[in-house]
Amino acid sequence: MVAGGGFAGVSAAQELSKRLRRQRRLVGVRGADPERSFEVVLLNRDNYFVFQPLLADVISGVIATTNVVVPLRRMLKGVSVEVGFLDSVDVKARQLRLRHRSRNSVSVIDYDALIVAVGSVTDFGGVAGMAENAIPGRTLGDALYLRKRALDMLEEARIEDDPARREQLLTFVVVGGGSTGVEVAAELNDLVELAAKSFRDVELKPRVVLVHGRSIVLSELGERLGRYTTKKLRQQRIDLRLGRRVRRVMSDGVELDDGSQIAAATVVSTVGNAPNPLTATIEAGHDARGWLTPDATFAVAGVENVWALGDCASIVDPRTGRPMPATAQHAVREGPHAARNVLAALDGEAQKPFDYGQLGMLVSVGRFKAVGDVLGVKVSGLIGWFLWRTYYLLRLPTIDRRIRVMIDWTLDLLLQPDIVEISMRRTRSRPGEAPGEVPGEPVSAGARQEAEDELTL
Repeated sequence: MVAGGGFAGVSAAQELSKRLRRQRRLVGVRGADPERSFEVVLLNRDNYFVFQPLLADVISGVIATTNVVVPLRRMLKGVSVEVGFLDSVDVKARQLRLRHRSRNSVSVIDYDALIVAVGSVTDFGGVAGMAENAIPGRTLGDALYLRKRALDMLEEARIEDDPARREQLLTFVVVGGGSTGVEVAAELNDLVELAAKSFRDVELKPRVVLVHGRSIVLSELGERLGRYTTKKLRQQRIDLRLGRRVRRVMSDGVELDDGSQIAAATVVSTVGNAPNPLTATIEAGHDARGWLTPDATFAVAGVENVWALGDCASIVDPRTGRPMPATAQHAVREGPHAARNVLAALDGEAQKPFDYGQLGMLVSVGRFKAVGDVLGVKVSGLIGWFLWRTYYLLRLPTIDRRIRVMIDWTLDLLLQPDIVEISMRRTRSRPGEAPGEVPGEPVSAGARQEAEDELTL
């Protein structure tokens, strides 16, 4: 049983299926021995896998939305996929409670071995007002919403007569100068700069502000690349507020720790992770913050046949004595290693500790620019951008997604991009305004006078 459909969970399920199929121990494989066979089941909130590193390209519109998602059942041959929310784990009974989205019913599922790879959740608790007034930059839905929000703010600013209010509408604050924050700020800046040029009847001057607590962005890449990235972001006219932290997020802007305020209609948060609430139901070792603490084999101490990996666990690297980074690069290697340890444990064999040294890191900082560290070699500019695109193109699952993304990137170089906000508004079947609608918009003929917001089965 694999809980979680991110990089760690998917790669673990793929390895389990491959090895069991080769050994003729996978349920459904011709010639498999029923007494020794196992079924591989993956549980996930959605029926698709999201390629997170390219979400920023969805914000700018360089990549079509569907090209960063892959159907799980297409990726995972020989693996059963169950869609729903995981309510809890009973490690004593070896059972999971899966809540189905459509019917809100609960299924109890037994397991022989469990890999927990449910990831983390956004933590808004560190900053007052963040939960109420900020947009997270974490999911596909977040990326789509942020793109629509940015374009909507430009439309509102076009007809705004008050200069102060117009400036507020055109100001976008990104909180966090790590890899996600830098990529979101760069792609958002590309989007609004390009979109503003399409308004020929009025001059719009959008502004992206990046707030970061350190003196340079991407400090994890070292002094030189951090300073290079900081310089390139400034050249793109991104307003950097370095050495400052956000004290409070308000509906009309943010307040920094020095008491200054930035008036903004849109605030994006790329900081703060917390343990997935599901992990609290696992009666096993947790650290002070609530993260699961498996050993170097990913086995969770105190329970049998449970392994934890990816963003939901704090795994100490024996090389450094520090927790391993929660990156996709680590996750895609943790998954197969955990799968091999699971099979070893089920066969009564010794498990092996995980040992992996990060190959490097690449971060996009806008069109034709990227920075990174590859095998100890610092790269930047056009070369970094080429390596960034090449690496992630090769890491995309399935050949059809690679072809689609390659076509998207090629067309972006040759054709003018579409600057449109995609409305998610449905046909109105009842009176009353939905979010984003203007009072008085027409309702369908014969609309129901009283109805639930969502149809249920």
